[in-house]
Amino acid sequence: MKWLAALALVACAHTPDLRLRPDPSPPAGSTTETITARDGTQLLARHWVPTATQRGVLVIMHGLKDHSDRYAAFATEAAARGYAVYAFDLRGHGRSAGPRVDPDDWADYVGDLDAFLELVESREPGRPIFLFGHSMGGAIAARTAELHQPRLAGLILSGAALAIDAPPLLIAATRMAGTLTPHVPALKLANRDFSSDPAAAAAMDKDPLIEQSPGPARTAAGLVDGIHHIWADLDRLTMPLLALHGTADRLTAPAGSRMLIDRAPAADRTLHIYKDLFHDLVHEPKGAEVRADILAWLDAHTGGPAVAAPARYEGDLAGDPRGWTQAVELAAGVSRSLDDSRTRFGGDLAVALARPRPVGWHGVLAARWANTNYAVDLRPLGIALRFGGAVVGVSGGGALAKGLSGPAFAAAGGLWYEQPLGPIHFGLRADYERTLESVGHNAGFLIGSVRLGGDRSYWPHATAGVGPVISGAYECVFDDICSVVALVGIELYGAD
Repeated sequence: MKWLAALALVACAHTPDLRLRPDPSPPAGSTTETITARDGTQLLARHWVPTATQRGVLVIMHGLKDHSDRYAAFATEAAARGYAVYAFDLRGHGRSAGPRVDPDDWADYVGDLDAFLELVESREPGRPIFLFGHSMGGAIAARTAELHQPRLAGLILSGAALAIDAPPLLIAATRMAGTLTPHVPALKLANRDFSSDPAAAAAMDKDPLIEQSPGPARTAAGLVDGIHHIWADLDRLTMPLLALHGTADRLTAPAGSRMLIDRAPAADRTLHIYKDLFHDLVHEPKGAEVRADILAWLDAHTGGPAVAAPARYEGDLAGDPRGWTQAVELAAGVSRSLDDSRTRFGGDLAVALARPRPVGWHGVLAARWANTNYAVDLRPLGIALRFGGAVVGVSGGGALAKGLSGPAFAAAGGLWYEQPLGPIHFGLRADYERTLESVGHNAGFLIGSVRLGGDRSYWPHATAGVGPVISGAYECVFDDICSVVALVGIELYGAD
């Protein structure tokens, strides 16, 4: 989702805990009721009775900045084709109770949908049940289909959050924020990005059932973890699949839908990629075309005429792998001089970027303090090689370092290496500077680090990790004034 690129840690989260708000005027043709989640949270549910001979059942799962009432037109169309339609507002959304967009655990959404499906099954015995999920609701629907294996005749995913078009390092940053600052606003979605129709964005602006404040970091982190689990258990998606996405979607990555259809084990898989459509497909100006495709697919799976699947979309899509490897390490500790045996402060900050495919550009920004020496390197001229999960790179540039009489400019070069090792992640960096003074100042710095906590795969080409790091370093200045350094801190890493 584009929201990851705007992960802004500001102020305090606005997550009022509202009670259930009954609907005084349900959409025409529908009824509402209150259902109780397994933990006692009250949820508002809707039901549209089919107005033609019943063919099956459609359960709708809405997404973020969304609620079940917004699907009334689609539900009415489906009911006219012979489908009983059921929907409910997620906890903390629409008219349902709970902190706004802030569940105790993202898995609560999955549990609520699972319980709702059980309720629908009990009311529609023997009927084929299809599950439609949009955006985050698509991730909830996919995870529910995997984890709880409900009796589903098919799974329909619209603009589903299955991958994110953002630098992979921000996956790690999101997980860190969800742990360290869980209630800080982080999940900000602009209404104008939902639809290409300005009137649709204006309607969202005025909708009292849409929470306009950014969702908290733990909801964003929960969604990212949910995506990880979807791909980890992809072998469970054996029911017929229909995925739909717009190429102009700025909120979820259409490449995720294509990857799902390419990789899922289901024998019956269909993908629709709509040129220039935004995120909220059924509410786009061409939403009638999308709804018609969905209904035709449903009919084909309930005894109607077969529909031909479109040709695989071969163009580039947002969320396709870009080949980035990114690492940030911040650590502090002690430096002990081997010259005078004094112990002083030591610190290190390093940002390393590379785009090896498998060979490509590499650059480093590094700042360190050891004993009484310091250096700030900017090395934008480099090359990196990726082999397996490891990356090695060399780079050169300039530095500001402590010289004989104070700060001095220096030529700089260095080596960078990253290696996932199961439950840990190993890193190695070597820096070298030579000042441009008449009397040269040489400094060499070698640091090895071990991050506790391995990297995780989030979707087929994206891995990330974050955790505490322990580092040891050795530095020599003027070739004979040397120090050993011990540091602790945090490292974030991402690769796609």
